[in-house]
Amino acid sequence: MKEWRSLPPGPWGLPIVGFLPFIDRNQPHLTLTKVAKQFGPIYGISMGNVYTVVLSDHRLVREAFAKEAFSGRAPLYLTHGIMQGNGIICAEGGLWKDQRKLVTMWLKSFGMSKYSVSREKLERRIAVGVNELLQNVKQASGAPIDLPSMLTNSLGNVVNEIIFGYKYPSDDKTWKWFRQIQEEGSHEMGVAGVVNFLPFIRFISQSIRNTMRILIRGQAQTHALYAAIIEMRRKVLKIEAPEGAKYPLHENLFKQHPKGFIKCIKYSKHASETEEHYFDPEILIPTDGECILDNFLLEQKKRFDNDAETAKYMTDEQMFYLLADMFGAGLDTTSTTLAWFLLYMALHPEEQETVRREILSVLIDDNDSDYTKLPRLMAAICETQRIRSIVPVGIPHGCTEDTYLGEYRIPKGAMVMPLQWAMHMDPDVWEDPEEFKPSRFLDEDGNLLKPQQFIPFQTGKRMCPGDELSRMMSCGLITRLFRHMRVRLADETPTEEEMQGTVGVTMTPPKKLYVCVPL
Repeated sequence: MKEWRSLPPGPWGLPIVGFLPFIDRNQPHLTLTKVAKQFGPIYGISMGNVYTVVLSDHRLVREAFAKEAFSGRAPLYLTHGIMQGNGIICAEGGLWKDQRKLVTMWLKSFGMSKYSVSREKLERRIAVGVNELLQNVKQASGAPIDLPSMLTNSLGNVVNEIIFGYKYPSDDKTWKWFRQIQEEGSHEMGVAGVVNFLPFIRFISQSIRNTMRILIRGQAQTHALYAAIIEMRRKVLKIEAPEGAKYPLHENLFKQHPKGFIKCIKYSKHASETEEHYFDPEILIPTDGECILDNFLLEQKKRFDNDAETAKYMTDEQMFYLLADMFGAGLDTTSTTLAWFLLYMALHPEEQETVRREILSVLIDDNDSDYTKLPRLMAAICETQRIRSIVPVGIPHGCTEDTYLGEYRIPKGAMVMPLQWAMHMDPDVWEDPEEFKPSRFLDEDGNLLKPQQFIPFQTGKRMCPGDELSRMMSCGLITRLFRHMRVRLADETPTEEEMQGTVGVTMTPPKKLYVCVPL
């Protein structure tokens, strides 16, 4: 009883399932925010077999995530059972520290730093992808287009260049197939949320079994595609796979086709598995700049050659998960942010014009996309990230040891959730939080403000390592698009319900067509 009383306050739940039946599965952040208003900025709930501490105050979030005890990954079935603690998003302990250090170092060497000498090269790589998007938009000649999808496709190839050193030809069938895997996988991970807390559900529910089959098959197909790219990259670098790094499940992978091509099965729960094609890696277009994959392969070889203890962190299996994490985190959050941004700009044409005038007056050179010169643009992006948090419940952490947060005991194994929606929509902090007002991020002199209550990329030891890259890609696209186009909706204005978004891994906006009017 004494230990129970030392925990954060919170609502009662039911046996076995805890508080899960009372959470709106479509809008979980709204339920959790409502509970925060009743129990305060820190409360605890049982979500199936996972004890969860929910934080809705930025000071508590910053205090917690600065501690080593909260640097673990949440004990969820999808991250531990399917991802098996691999990659960087689902890793913890020594593996996470090692991989995060490498990724951060590599990204900075590519130019993902405000003061890096390589920054100009990275901006040029981003510009190439953006210019391809502009050409496609111009070819539409003012007809309604699915601008967010076109944007995701172009930025996706920028991310491909940075991670793999290759990009796909436009309209390539394998690239479309792969994007479908990503989109359906993200959706199904949202649908399968309950299995995170009650893993036994997958043995009872037929729909959950189908979802798990889709996720596992999609993961296997993604890894096979990566294996084909890795094989080609090793040939370019003239290195062999270290014996201790090989992935046993891929032993016969390249025997599916006489030329060693990978079989790609049509990925959809609504499609037959007989719809398939083979992936020829030779169709990929190589790029000149550095990439994550090359750096990983060279580091892998060095560690295995030296019989280093840390070679265990550089296996091919770990590489598959890391590449998938880098691609998903690098593209999905950025493209979702931009999709919401374009929608709000179309709904608020006066704000769009203000941003456009700033871009035209400040950036004289068409290739200049320095966002530090554009406080109004950055304020509009920040307001988009505030009013529609891309991950409204935040990226949960795991507590690796018994510890305290304030006066409350947080037990080892607890999940700690930074409830971004509650922090970003708190009426005591943000006046009229449901109104889109970029000016709230500007001071009296028009300089950009960075309120402590605003945490779009989270904070602390597990803060997103690619935040600067995301800003560079977002601003590189917007500055070039708004320099040449005005964006308006071709569809009807979304309803209030549609503007709540669809919550899966991220919160996505309603699908709308746009018209881009040349200037």
